[in-house]
This record gives sequence, structure tokens and C-alpha cells, in this order.
Amino acid sequence: MTGVTETSEEPAWASPDNYPVKPEASPYGALSSKGRVRKFENLVALAEHVRDSRESVEAVWRPQDRRMMPPDALAELVGPLRKRFMDKAVEDGANARRNTLVLSLLFFWALYANLANQTIPAESVEVGLAGILLVIFGFVPWYEAWRNRRSAMALDEEGLAAEEQEARFERWLRGQGSWCMWVLVALLVAGGAVQVLVGLDASVAAAGLDKERYRGGEFYRLLTAPFLHGHPLHWALNVGGLWYLGRRVEVLAGWPHLALVFLISILAGGVATAHFMPYQSSVGASGGLLGLLGFLIVFETLHSRLVPRPSRRRLGAALIMTFVIGFVGYRFIDNWAHGGGLAAGMLYGLIVFPRSRSARRPRANRVDRFVGAIGLLVLAVSLGAGVIFMLTL
Repeated sequence: MTGVTETSEEPAWASPDNYPVKPEASPYGALSSKGRVRKFENLVALAEHVRDSRESVEAVWRPQDRRMMPPDALAELVGPLRKRFMDKAVEDGANARRNTLVLSLLFFWALYANLANQTIPAESVEVGLAGILLVIFGFVPWYEAWRNRRSAMALDEEGLAAEEQEARFERWLRGQGSWCMWVLVALLVAGGAVQVLVGLDASVAAAGLDKERYRGGEFYRLLTAPFLHGHPLHWALNVGGLWYLGRRVEVLAGWPHLALVFLISILAGGVATAHFMPYQSSVGASGGLLGLLGFLIVFETLHSRLVPRPSRRRLGAALIMTFVIGFVGYRFIDNWAHGGGLAAGMLYGLIVFPRSRSARRPRANRVDRFVGAIGLLVLAVSLGAGVIFMLTL
């Protein structure tokens, strides 16, 4: 890294300029996430809106401020926000309990069906998928709601400051361009579309990571298999993960490193699973996603001023959830690919980005852009080759 993008000693997300100039028509007001403006004559009316409105409250303003700001920036709103956060946590908890009940019934039904058919439940794909759904859409949201409720009960001005930092960071992150992430998402979408056209079994046979064929010299399968998936849920989770993690890597570290970390991680994950799980075919971009997650954990730890602490902690929670899901679905989730990708992403972060206390983002130089472009080209060509193999099988 040879340069930086910001000139201020404050991180880019902390700039007041990330929020729009307030309207002059009313002294107080609020802006929803959908762009709807609400105007008020006094702070009491604004506080009531923040406390009771079913709309999201993206930003607020006062007479003395030129720009809008997150509601968490006003100490006067700590009480209304405490009530709002509490109500939201209670609602989320009720939804999570309902989902947990429904998905528990699905899980136990799959378990019963396997026992009735004298099938070992631990080897059943249906039982594993039901368990994963129960964890993702039941237990995890339930825990999040419980934790958010406790946080809301303890909310004070110090806690409000942390909420403000996270709100500013997330708004800034959403407003940044991330074209490379969208290219990678498009590659996964294209791979999924061709799979739908030719069929799951045929696509995996043509371009999946068949370990026996890989050992026989078909090394290209390391690069074609990540664009295939074994199930619609598998595909949806990977596309969603790439959308968030990829954008975060691109905005914080630059697009060349997004392309390179993803490429290196899918290769490392493929080599790991080929060595340690040699008798089962593998597909999916999860090794690349775990590489992005591992890279972010290391990068944001070494550049702690770039990201507020609450947002960094969410990466650790995502890693823990990945371990839990890998444990629940160990019979059909390729944990070796996950582990290889995670290790590769972490090593990349450690080697390429030294520790820094600067609040400025690294800036890619010509070498970074050149190598990153090659990496992106390799990924695009790999998808193209996989598509040709699938269509001509």
C-alpha cells in the first residue's frame, strides 16, 4: 500500500457530510430509510415520533444543526430510543419464537421420517437442511432479539454513542460504490442460471470439484466448482454473503483485494477439501466467502480506526454462526473448504496489510490494480469455462 484516500484524520464514515442538509421549512424533523420526511415544531414531538413510529428513523435534525444526523447522536433522545429498541427487540423475539416452533416441527418431522425409513438421521440431507434452517432463522434471531433487549434496557448516553458510530458507518458503507462486488455476484447468478438450465447432477458432473478427476489432472475444477451450488438455499446464502462481505472488503481495502482474496480463498479451500475430504465432490463459493470474512477480521483488527467496534464484533458473530452451521450440517457441508478459505483470507490480510493506527483507508497502487484485474479476469474465464463444460456435456 502506497497511499490513502481520505485527507482527514477522522474516518470517512464519521464525516457529517454523509448526511444531507436539513430542510429549512421546520425546526425539527425526521427522515425514514425510504426517504420520507416528517416535520415537527418542537423536540417533544420529534421524540414522540422516534419512540412510537412504525417507520424507520434514518436521520433527524434540530434548528441549530445544518445537516441531518442519526437519532443516536442526540442525548435528548436516549429515552425514546430505549423504548423504540425495546419494542423492536420484543417484536423480533416473538417472530423468532414463532419461526423456531415451525422449524422445530420441520426438523423433528424430518428426523421421524428418517427413523421410520431406518435411515441414520446424522447422514440425512433433509435433517441437516432442517437443522440449518432452524439455526439460521430460529435460534440465531432469537438470541439476537434477547441480546438486543438487554442492550436496550441498559441503554445510556455512552451506549448511545456506540449506536451512533455504527449507524454512521452503516450509512456510509451503503453509499459507497462497489462495482467489483456486483461483478462477482453476477458471476454467481450466471452460474446458478446455467445450473437450472442443465440440471443439478449434470452441472456438478461437468464442472464440480470431482476429487478423483481432480487428482487425474483436471485441476481447472478448482476454479469452476465455486460457481456451482448444491441447493437453492446454498446459492442464496452465498450470494447474500458475497453482497455484504464483498462490498465491505471493496470499500475498505479496494476492489483489487476483493478479487484477489476471493480468488486465492476459493483455490485454498479447493486444495484443502481435495486433500482432506478426497472422496466427495464439492461445489460452492463458501471457501471464498470465508476468505473474505477472515480477511476482514484481520484487516479491521489491524486497522481498528477504520471501523467502529460494534460493527467489528458482528464479524466475530458471523464466524461463530458459520462454525455452528458447519457442525450441524457436517455431513454435507464442506468444512475443509471453509477452513482453507478462512485461513487463506486471514494470511492475506496479515501479509499484505501491516498494522496501522491511521483513520485513512489504504489506496490501491498500479501494481494492485494490475494484479487485481488479472484475478478478476481469471474468475470470469473460469465461469465461462464452467458454462461451456456444462452446456456441452
